[in-house]
Amino acid sequence: MDDSITLQALGSSRQTYAYDDPDPSVLETFPTPQPSGGLVIRLFALEFTSLCPVTGQPDYGQLDIVYVPGPRCVESKSLKLYLMRFRNHGAFHEACVAQVAQDLASVLAPRYLRVIGRFNARGGIAIWPLREVVADHEDPAALRALVDLDNGARP
Repeated sequence: MDDSITLQALGSSRQTYAYDDPDPSVLETFPTPQPSGGLVIRLFALEFTSLCPVTGQPDYGQLDIVYVPGPRCVESKSLKLYLMRFRNHGAFHEACVAQVAQDLASVLAPRYLRVIGRFNARGGIAIWPLREVVADHEDPAALRALVDLDNGARP
């Protein structure tokens, strides 16, 4: 095992769960395998929940996260634990998506990152906010073409 990989959540049977504090400090990372390659990572959080900050009613949706990693990749169990912390957190859909993108960008320093929230309709309107982060030295069009090769296929 690589000495630079120190994961706390993965494999732990003594996990503490929080549902109201989306704290990015729970996000764990590991070195990107073959960082010079054209690796694209897609993650689908199919059961994302948060609360409406006005009514307190639950909001349900999916988060589609796609990124071209820089030096680090996110460990999936830590991502799950981080996303669970939105469950009792009151925030609009747009704010949730923006926070997830900002937090992931700050721990991963990705070449490219896109987070799309696909929230279930309430009152007949579905809201699908999108936040994109592109590293300063990268070509946004080339990275969008790379991540869109599978035409946005989802489970």
